[in-house]
Amino acid sequence: MRLIVETGSFVTEWAIIDQNQVIGMAETEVVNPLLQSRREISRLVRLTLPDSFFHIKYEKVYYYGVGCGVEQRKRSVEASLTTQFRASVIVDTSLLAAARGMLQDREGIACVLGNASGSCHYDGHDIVESVVSGGYVLGDEGSATVLGEMFIADALKNIAPTEMSTYFFDHLNTSVENVHQLVYEQPHPEKFLASVGLLLKDWHQHPYTQSLVKDNFRKFFERCVKQYSYQGLPMCAVGHMAHDFLPLLREVAKEYGTDIEEEVTNTPMKGLVKYHLEHPNV
Repeated sequence: MRLIVETGSFVTEWAIIDQNQVIGMAETEVVNPLLQSRREISRLVRLTLPDSFFHIKYEKVYYYGVGCGVEQRKRSVEASLTTQFRASVIVDTSLLAAARGMLQDREGIACVLGNASGSCHYDGHDIVESVVSGGYVLGDEGSATVLGEMFIADALKNIAPTEMSTYFFDHLNTSVENVHQLVYEQPHPEKFLASVGLLLKDWHQHPYTQSLVKDNFRKFFERCVKQYSYQGLPMCAVGHMAHDFLPLLREVAKEYGTDIEEEVTNTPMKGLVKYHLEHPNV
């Protein structure tokens, strides 16, 4: 049996597979080596994953998640899961999860558009090119975090529609005066900014929202897609920004002479399980 693990913006998904079938599935809190130590990861897994998952002898554990392109974080997750499951653990990035989950064996461009963002050129097995994300300060174009940053900046300068600014500040139980504290003084301001970006879904039909979202997606194409020779290659997307604003994403893609495949999911887990069922020796 093998264990497939994928961490997204909101949840970590776990799937036990054996030969050609899924034996069990579960969801836990997010495992994130950017924010958690090895000990914290081990504690989270042990306390939130169903007991049954620990009573199985696994041939391999495949973990895909954010921050795992950095060797130190990769080793932290690997050590934690090795201790928990006493099995060989392979740790890789959320970008590879998106590519394998959405493209399977096809060459193409994979895009992740959630609270963070990323892109890669995938050859049907591995990533052959990728653009450095840069995080929410230096990158993450197209993400909910950057969308929230764009909206808050407009709200502070009275550019955003008044009714939207009022709604957001009331809904988030904050004020213009408190925004600077939330962004510059509190830990993890990206979480606040992403929460703002998520709320814009409630206003998806407003012309201002549509313009802002398309500008955010254009930044993504300009800075994270144009670096590849993508013409003629299939392009897929995964993540709640892609899912929630798919018509706008496809509009922008057409401006760049391409299109986004119609199947867009919040997470790549379903396709990732399919990939590993069909590739037992990866």
